[in-house]
Amino acid sequence: MAFRLKSVTELRKVLGQYDAVVQLTEISVRNFMEKANEHSSIQEYITEQSKKYNIRTNDVEVDILMNRLSLQYIASVQQYAELFFYKFKTEYEELYDHKMEFGDSNDTFLEKLLTKLPYNKEVLLSEVGQIHYDIIKYYKKVRNKYSHYFQISDDSLQSDFQNLIIKKDEINEKYDLFDAPNDYENLCFNDFILFTRALKYFANNLCDFIKPSDDIIINHLKRKNFKLNLLHKEERYKNALKSYLLQEYGINDLNINYIYTALVA
Repeated sequence: MAFRLKSVTELRKVLGQYDAVVQLTEISVRNFMEKANEHSSIQEYITEQSKKYNIRTNDVEVDILMNRLSLQYIASVQQYAELFFYKFKTEYEELYDHKMEFGDSNDTFLEKLLTKLPYNKEVLLSEVGQIHYDIIKYYKKVRNKYSHYFQISDDSLQSDFQNLIIKKDEINEKYDLFDAPNDYENLCFNDFILFTRALKYFANNLCDFIKPSDDIIINHLKRKNFKLNLLHKEERYKNALKSYLLQEYGINDLNINYIYTALVA
C-alpha cells in the first residue's frame, strides 16, 4: 500500500524549492569568486562590485564566507526539519488516536518523538535508518552552535562528528558524497546536500514504518464521522473515500469495498 503523510509530502516539496535556491546561490558565489580570483586583488574586485551594485560591504575572508554560507543553508534546513517533526506528530496522533505527552526533558523534539512512538526505538531506527538519524542529529547540533554559540559543547559536537567519520564508508555508499560530513569549521556545500538527503530519506522511511492497516484507517474514519450524509449512497461514498485517502495519505490501493462494508456495519 502506498502511504504518505501530508507532512512528508510538504517536506519534500519545500526542501526541493529550497535546494533550487541554494544551488543557484552556490553557483552565483562560485562564479563570483572565480572572477575575483582572476583579479589582481580579491578585495579590490569585491569593492568594485560593491560600488557597481551600490551594496556596502566590509572586508571579506573567503574561507569564512563559504563556511558561513554553508551554516546558513544548514540552519534553514533544520527549521524545516523541526516543523516537519511537529506536523508528523500531529498527523500520527490523529490517524492512530495515540496522544504523545513529551514532558519537560532536555531531549530534542525528535528524540522525544522516537521515544513516545509505540515502537521499540532500536527496531524503529534499524528500519528507518540509524545513519540518517545520526546525520540529522549532528547537523542539528551544528545549527545550534551557529545560533547559540556558547550553549553547545564542542565535545558533544565533536563526538557526534567522530561517530559519522567512523561510518564514512556507509555514508559514501548511501549518499554518493565523498567530501561530507565535515567538522564545524570546515563545512561546505555538500554538508548541506548530505543533511537534506538524510532528512528526506529519514522522513520517507519513517512514513513507511508507520504505514497503517486497513483497520486503523477504518477506526480513523469512524472517529471522524466521515461523510455520514453519504454513508448509504454507496458509489458516492466510495468515491469520496477514495478522494480523501488519496489527498490526505497518498493511498490509492486500499480495498474500498472492505472499508465501506466495515463502516456501514
